[in-house]
Amino acid sequence: MAIIDPYGERFGRVLLAVAVLGVLAGVATAGAYAADPSTATPDPVAYDDAVELGLSSETDELMAGSARIPRVQVFYSQLQYVVGYNGVESFVATLDDGRTERQFGYPLVVYVETFDGGAPGVTDDGLFEAERATEWIPADEAAYVVGSAAHSPAGETVVPFAERSTAAAFAADHGGRVLEWGAVRDRSFAVDSAATVRSMAPARWAEADERIADAMAPGDDGGAGGTGGEDDRGIVVGEDAPTIDAAVAAAPPNATVVVPPGTYEETVTVNESVTIAGDEARVRGDGNGSVITVRAPDVTLSGLSIDGVGNRTRDPEAAREAAEEDGTWDTNIQLGYGHGDAGIRAIDAPGLVVDDVAIETNASGVLLRDGSDAVIRNLRVDGSDDWRDGFMGVTGMESRVTVTDSRFEGGRDGVYLHRADGSVIRNSTFVGNRYGTHLMYTGDALIADNAFRNAEFGGITVMTRPSGNAIVGNDVRDSGAGIQASGTRSYVGYNTLANNGLGFSTSSRGSLYERNVAVGNEVGAHATTVVPSSRVVANDFVGNDRHAEAGPGALRVWADGDRGNYWEGATVGLHEPGERAYRPTAPVDAVLHRETAAAAVRESPAAALLDRLYGTVPGARSGSIVDPAPAPKPYAPGRVAAASDPDSPPIHPDWRRELGGGSRTEESGADTTTPTTTIMNTHERNATDGTVSQAAIAGAGSRADAEGRR
Repeated sequence: MAIIDPYGERFGRVLLAVAVLGVLAGVATAGAYAADPSTATPDPVAYDDAVELGLSSETDELMAGSARIPRVQVFYSQLQYVVGYNGVESFVATLDDGRTERQFGYPLVVYVETFDGGAPGVTDDGLFEAERATEWIPADEAAYVVGSAAHSPAGETVVPFAERSTAAAFAADHGGRVLEWGAVRDRSFAVDSAATVRSMAPARWAEADERIADAMAPGDDGGAGGTGGEDDRGIVVGEDAPTIDAAVAAAPPNATVVVPPGTYEETVTVNESVTIAGDEARVRGDGNGSVITVRAPDVTLSGLSIDGVGNRTRDPEAAREAAEEDGTWDTNIQLGYGHGDAGIRAIDAPGLVVDDVAIETNASGVLLRDGSDAVIRNLRVDGSDDWRDGFMGVTGMESRVTVTDSRFEGGRDGVYLHRADGSVIRNSTFVGNRYGTHLMYTGDALIADNAFRNAEFGGITVMTRPSGNAIVGNDVRDSGAGIQASGTRSYVGYNTLANNGLGFSTSSRGSLYERNVAVGNEVGAHATTVVPSSRVVANDFVGNDRHAEAGPGALRVWADGDRGNYWEGATVGLHEPGERAYRPTAPVDAVLHRETAAAAVRESPAAALLDRLYGTVPGARSGSIVDPAPAPKPYAPGRVAAASDPDSPPIHPDWRRELGGGSRTEESGADTTTPTTTIMNTHERNATDGTVSQAAIAGAGSRADAEGRR
């Protein structure tokens, strides 16, 4: 057996260089991270200069106008950033979680904004409102009203005041009682968290089942199968009217327009609640504008093929008007993206059903705007070969969309949603898009059991700080990135991410990433938030070029109590599995899954010294990740094996059963779009909403020293 010399030429020079660089980094940046509370107390900063955590005030349009979330800003002893918390209760929840102090140090000073002179009150919807905040004061000098009628979109709101008399007056008007800071910090608050989103994911699936069932139920309300007229045959194109458009114009409300097989060269406008039911019927536009425009509620379109769509992807004039109006990016997107050409365009048309429809387009397939809530099933959109030449398969602007059992190939984005809260995208296939599913300003959505292949930039991308999204059971391969979700309180679980540039990023704050399998990616996961506030636990990292990377910021602790993630290579060495912390961003640990000989270097005295350096010199650990309890074996070995096979069908584990929402065999909605491999791991245990406890840290013994306990 060959003996590896950890101090030999190959490893010795690398380790020495790393150690020297680590010492220099620590000396250079220690002053930026640490502060001495005995010498000076920092003054509060402008809140825009803080790094926000907790509920984002932009996550819900309910917070427009005078509605407010009382804010906190905290200076931590080991953190160079001022941390801002939206909600006093969101900061209180961190005080005893065992992770925050370990990563950030202890709070040097805490400031809260008060509302004594801001005309505080409660909106008709129960949201806390005030004309303005009065001043920032130390938290222990404020008086707080708890248990009042005021709340935020995340739950109970604690309202701070500089004067106890003002707080008492607010409580007299709106309920609650007045407490000092010590009593507030000892309370528990019922606020939404990523665990809440996790528990709601199966219910969102079931709600989508109900929407689809209601939309497809036969009847005279415009649903599929609804008829009208004097007999069950409805109005037949070619017999009762010469064209589809003429038949629709002549049809009474809730009638069915039957379109026999053939090609119909025309455009159609629907102004009544009718069903257009095709039978191998193709509707072909003239290459200008949209082919079918719907301007009425409760319209059903089924059994149609559509082509001849115009190639305008947005309306320059509408975008110009938006720029003149307020110039905001959000308005430009809504007016620009929402005014292009489409195979089906719906304007103020709630209750739209699109079923068994195929669209060929270089613009949008289905464009929904102005509250055109829709159910879309068995839709196929074939877009442009180059995404730069096309647009969206489904564009939803301020319209809740339920998409199921559909396929989107080519074009810009498969599904693009903008301010479309509560949407569901499931059981669908996305191939060769720029982004497969792309959400903007959209929260409380479910993206589940989809397959994404060859996305130029990313399979699933969520932008602009939404809240409460669940991304579950998806299979993303051969794409620029698997999942990139921003915002707050996201649940990202049970996804399979293979052979991508990046598996997933932890961009969403206060979120939970669990039970994901990252196999064969260039980077398995990337920690992107400057101030870590999410939990990353029970994920499997196998065969990645680099298991994980981290941008600038504090130490990230990726574990939940005594349970961490599985890292291929972490259990190699002299220690028992799980008895030594694993650092996927450290120079030696990062190569263990590629070169097992590195285990000898990891056990060397020099590496142990470097570990201690990372723990004791805050600057040296910038941009690092540590897992204090790496798992000895994969949590989902079946999924890992399947993801390693390039010929395996899409993998969709039965996460609904795991999360308590019933299985596919018990409910409708089985994946019929793509082959499905249901992988169940009998020893899997679900992540809780717990955190790294002080007891767990203490129990780690010498391991904790290496990880930098202060």
